[in-house]
Amino acid sequence: MYLLINTANVDDFFLGLIDAKGKFLAQGIYAGRYAQAEKILPCISQLLNDSGVSLVKLKGITIATGPGPFTALRIGIATANTLGWVLKIPVLGLKAGEFANQKKLAKTTVDKIKKVKLNKIIEPFYGKEPNITIKGKNGLSH
Repeated sequence: MYLLINTANVDDFFLGLIDAKGKFLAQGIYAGRYAQAEKILPCISQLLNDSGVSLVKLKGITIATGPGPFTALRIGIATANTLGWVLKIPVLGLKAGEFANQKKLAKTTVDKIKKVKLNKIIEPFYGKEPNITIKGKNGLSH
């Protein structure tokens, strides 16, 4: 079983559970605008429970690395990296250009995840320079 996570959207995030052949056992799109941190772990737990799969049955995790919203990407990637490290399973990072839809995400996972080394840290790809404001004399951003 492989867990798929995509937090590269502003308003929602995708979770999927596939078998070794890339067939979806469960999947869902969850509302999460500014709430990924509160929702992602309970949603993963519910997805696994509904499928009758325990965390220890996972053989790998695929995470969309971006481009996408700064915080949402960091939450998804931190979750994937942490679960991978704790479960001692590989984590595959894929940029949005490497898959066109969830079905392609599943197929790419099956094709690539067995080549990923354990404890490889996945990093986000933001797609542009950060938009950081400069504080003025009065301490306010402008």
